[in-house]
Amino acid sequence: MPGRILRQLRESKGRSQADVARSAGISPAQLARLEANQRGLYVEDFVNIAAVLGEKPGNLLPNDMGDIAHLKPLIDRLATIRPEVLPRVTAIIEKIVLLTEDMTAAAKLPSQKQGRAPRSTTPATGKRKGSGESRRSGL
Repeated sequence: MPGRILRQLRESKGRSQADVARSAGISPAQLARLEANQRGLYVEDFVNIAAVLGEKPGNLLPNDMGDIAHLKPLIDRLATIRPEVLPRVTAIIEKIVLLTEDMTAAAKLPSQKQGRAPRSTTPATGKRKGSGESRRSGL
C-alpha cells in the first residue's frame, strides 16, 4: 500500500522514478520494487522519498480520518481549483460517485446465461409460448 501511494504522489508531481530515487539516496530499481510493493519499506526511505516529493510523511499515512493517503494527490489538485468553479466540480464529483455506485451494484447482479434468449410468455395466460397445451386440446 505505501508503494502505491508513493507512486501516485510521484506521478502527480510529474517526477520520474530515476529522479526521485537519486534524490532520496536509493537506486531507481529499489524505488521501482518499492512502488510495486515487491520490497519492504524502511522508515528512513519513506521519510526521504516523501521529503523529495515535498510532503510530510505523516500526511501519507492512515490517520483518524481513515486510510485516505491515496487521495492526497487528488486533494492537492482540488485545492488549486478557483473558488468560483468549485460548485461545478462538486456536482461532477457527485455524478461520478453515483455512477460508480451504479456500476458496483450492477456488477453484483447475477448475470444471465449467455447465448440463450429468455423464454417469453403469452400476456393473457402467463404460460410459455409453444408449451404444447393448444396441441393437446385439439386447437
